[in-house]
Amino acid sequence: MVKYDFPKYEIELELDDEVYFPAEDTFFLIDEIKISNNIEKIVEIGGGSGIISIVLAKRNPHIQFLISDISFSATKAIKYNLQLNSIQNQVDIVCMDKLEAVHYLDSEIIIWNPPYLPDNEESGNLSSINRLMLVGGKKGYEETYEMLDSLRKNKVNASFYTIFSSLSWHEDNIQELKKDGIELEIMSELSLFFEKLYLVKINFCEKNDIL
Repeated sequence: MVKYDFPKYEIELELDDEVYFPAEDTFFLIDEIKISNNIEKIVEIGGGSGIISIVLAKRNPHIQFLISDISFSATKAIKYNLQLNSIQNQVDIVCMDKLEAVHYLDSEIIIWNPPYLPDNEESGNLSSINRLMLVGGKKGYEETYEMLDSLRKNKVNASFYTIFSSLSWHEDNIQELKKDGIELEIMSELSLFFEKLYLVKINFCEKNDIL
């Protein structure tokens, strides 16, 4: 693994090629997500390098975090990076696909920087590891929609923060979700050279149940 400094966030990370390297979408989420003082527990899905939860944990030492990632390489890197940044007692890690091993979810916030690129000719040139990290389905948002459906069916009581890309998600999709009863708010937008990213907050206000 190679060590990298992130002076803006006052952290260090050690990463290898099998772990998603923090990029514009990562920093966008870190910079724009708002955490209120009454939050006690946060779950991050697909933590990758661990940078999102590490930065948020250092900013909010009263909050307990749980990070999941399907990749053993990622969970190994997260464990090391937690120790490197001296917050290993504040963050737990589970190697699992999304939230499949969680039987009861009592966090107030769920965060996911998902794979959101559409499966097309360009994505066909990606390695299998990069496809797993970047491609969210044929249209690009299927994996996120499956997670929304799972959270709603299991009556999770939390705010869900996630990212969509203009390469696969548009105004029509927003209206479709609202018609389907999803309480959705675009918290922020980031215009890049080839796409626009949306940080979206979705509120689930039902009583928790078994997930």
